Amino acid sequence: MFFVYIAFVLLSAVTASAVDLYGTITNRTSGQPVVAATVRIHGLQKGAVTDTAGKFKIAGLPTGVFSLVASRIGYKPSTITITLTDNTEHVVLTMLEASIVKQDVIVSASRRVQAVQDVPISVSTLNGNDVAERSITRLDDALRYVSGVSVVKDQVNIRGSSGFALGVGNRTMVLLDGFPLMSGDNGDIKFDVMPVSDIGRIEIIKGAGSALYGTGALGGVVTMFTAKPPAGTTITGRGFAGTYTKPRYSEWNYRTSAPLSSGFDIRLTHSTPEVTVSGSAAIRSDEGYRDFDKSLDGIAFGKFQWNLGANNHLTAFALYATHTGENFLYWKDLRYATFPPDAQDREQLLRSGKLAGGLEWAAFLDSRTTLTVRAGIFRTEFGNLINNVMQDSNHSVANSWNTDILATRVFSDQFTLTGGLNAKLNSVAADVYGEQFQALAAGFVQGEFSFTNGPILTLGVRLDHEKTATLPSYLELSPKFGISWHVTPSVALRGSVGRGFRAPAIAERYANIRYGPFNVIPNPNLLAESSVSYEAGMHYTPEDAVLPVDIDIAVFDNELYDLIEPTFAMDDPSVPIIFQNVTRARILGAECTVRAILHPRLTAETGITGMLPTDLLTGQTLKYRNNVLWYSRAEYSITNRLQVGIDYRFQNKVEQVDDKLDAFIPNATARVPVHIVDARILYTVDIGIQQQLRLGVIGKNILDYYYAEAVANLSPTRQILFQIEVLKP
Repeated sequence: MFFVYIAFVLLSAVTASAVDLYGTITNRTSGQPVVAATVRIHGLQKGAVTDTAGKFKIAGLPTGVFSLVASRIGYKPSTITITLTDNTEHVVLTMLEASIVKQDVIVSASRRVQAVQDVPISVSTLNGNDVAERSITRLDDALRYVSGVSVVKDQVNIRGSSGFALGVGNRTMVLLDGFPLMSGDNGDIKFDVMPVSDIGRIEIIKGAGSALYGTGALGGVVTMFTAKPPAGTTITGRGFAGTYTKPRYSEWNYRTSAPLSSGFDIRLTHSTPEVTVSGSAAIRSDEGYRDFDKSLDGIAFGKFQWNLGANNHLTAFALYATHTGENFLYWKDLRYATFPPDAQDREQLLRSGKLAGGLEWAAFLDSRTTLTVRAGIFRTEFGNLINNVMQDSNHSVANSWNTDILATRVFSDQFTLTGGLNAKLNSVAADVYGEQFQALAAGFVQGEFSFTNGPILTLGVRLDHEKTATLPSYLELSPKFGISWHVTPSVALRGSVGRGFRAPAIAERYANIRYGPFNVIPNPNLLAESSVSYEAGMHYTPEDAVLPVDIDIAVFDNELYDLIEPTFAMDDPSVPIIFQNVTRARILGAECTVRAILHPRLTAETGITGMLPTDLLTGQTLKYRNNVLWYSRAEYSITNRLQVGIDYRFQNKVEQVDDKLDAFIPNATARVPVHIVDARILYTVDIGIQQQLRLGVIGKNILDYYYAEAVANLSPTRQILFQIEVLKP
């Protein structure tokens, strides 16, 4: 019946007039404006953040009666009921200070705007400033600053869900403003497709998300949201340049001068009540801390939003990213860890291109109903170059088409229904995979039941149909259940259980390629991976604490079935690798994150995740997984203009890897615990015309600690960068 409702609303005329809501938020005690408060309309996909005067604007709202919720770090949430008519509205809210740290942010764990405290699953967030001030240029580097997340080369590992799989078949779904960015051939993430200057927020959903997002969300979901441009015309950007310091071991010095890295981003935006346009470009050049690892990247991004007036708007975006670089696969040996093997073909370069585009129509059908329709494509191409000529033996072009229809209906303050339809088609033309296609179609529905002064229950289910080439099709049913409950003003409890699945990537089924000394051979009979994730958690914000503190605790159990892993056929002289369903696994764990304001100018956060990743078939620790992940950070404002920050990451020594690798790559399984310290000093000055200049010195791995995350690959050594940014305050 819900999909009949979707078909009905698609044909419905949108007749109500649009209303702009203006408002001001002040401190209830002092009367001073509350800056950077989050404001949202309960049940609708609309929100804003207050400026330096405590003012905000939410444009294009339907008429009707709504709940307006405001929240900010250090304040109690404030809620008022508003009635929107055809006239422009202005409201005033006051907020009371409280000893809490965590902001009631807007998240997408349920594919609709809601408060993070109401979500029954763990969610972490990064904002655009977190990314920019660390001179981050790729999404994978940003995710390293999140508790419970590690990255192994191109594999995002949320709470141990992924290991190391030769760059194919990632178990984390990645989206940009709701559009998936997963390649059609490898099913992996392309971390270099997004200019960081456009990132407004990154949300990391921990745990199986297939009930809403389908294949690929086995271990979690990462969603990037582009920054909303301010009114008027703005130009912002940054430039950076730096160097890798020389290694301590003379055998690792592959050049006499220090290798350089540099780049810049620029972003232009123009926003009026009717039209919003943003465009950006970025260039990255890196000489690499290893021999034969030089790279050059370019990125362009554009987004256009047209407010159609009658409570609906149309959004279009396009991005293009290109990469050309030397192709360091693995080291010569540990003594010469910065050098590739002598047999490396130094004439061969790697070139890739990524093109994405999408169109979205979003509308308020009435004061309680929203509808979003999306259609997009993500095209990837990679191959090897010799003398600037593409080699046919390792060339792939893949297109991933995606369409999405999503509707949300707030029937009452006690019941909200969300549902939709999704279709995806992956088509691949490649020398290494052949010409293949993969089609998926799905429908999903989720209901949220809110009880007065009681829990919020979430029930959902998704049905996916998958068909690859000439193989038999199959169905995947992914249910979920969640509960969140504000037991007291200081304590919120949550719990969830959900099923996830991942259809095998075309590369895993049909790869016929040479990877270093190994031959990868096809296995079209692979089954889909699946998981059942359980979580229970508590969020505690004591109101009577001497220092504002925020504590979040979670315990989890991730049951994994038919995991696809690369395996070695040692009895074959050519030493082929074949992807097989070889693992039944369980990951038990607990996570604790503490945030505190230790001083009006000093904030700190620490989060530790302990896990027992077990291969239930062998009884051993699951390969390429950590038992302990620990992330801490502190930020201190020496003055209003001068800030310093420090980050520390720890990962225990990986217990199990594939020992067969040592037979083909010297010291391939060498590994140590990981201790990484990053630091930064930032100074901000006003330059007029409502803009600021921020100067920064950023040190990455400042202790020059040597370690390997991926087998036979030395991780980045110490890097010192100088950065200059033009910001909009």
